[in-house]
Amino acid sequence: MQFSSAIQSSLEAFANNMKIPFSPQMDGSLSYLLSQSGELTFTPVEGGNSIVVSLGRTTTGDQNSANEALLSRAGFKPEIGTNLHTGKSKDGTLHLAVFYESGQLSPAKLEQTVDYLIGELSSL
Repeated sequence: MQFSSAIQSSLEAFANNMKIPFSPQMDGSLSYLLSQSGELTFTPVEGGNSIVVSLGRTTTGDQNSANEALLSRAGFKPEIGTNLHTGKSKDGTLHLAVFYESGQLSPAKLEQTVDYLIGELSSL
């Protein structure tokens, strides 16, 4: 699945601003391994007219504390205007994700969201 042209334009501008390559995977998603922050992924959904922005990072330290902190982060976040979804994979990777429809997205909103996800994940 590919991104809609509006979402793709926002992603290309975001990548250009961040000086990172815009090169979608075969499934249409974009993924970047950020040295300190984790794996940032942009996934097209609903025929490419919506996007999931997610950040995942393996935890170190007390797993119970991380689980509680992770669960407490879920819910509507006025700072980014959408719900924050949280999860943990079997390998201990913590994930934060948000969903946007095409009309909600802009390069500035992407930058704000990525900064927000990095800050939230760093505080766990």
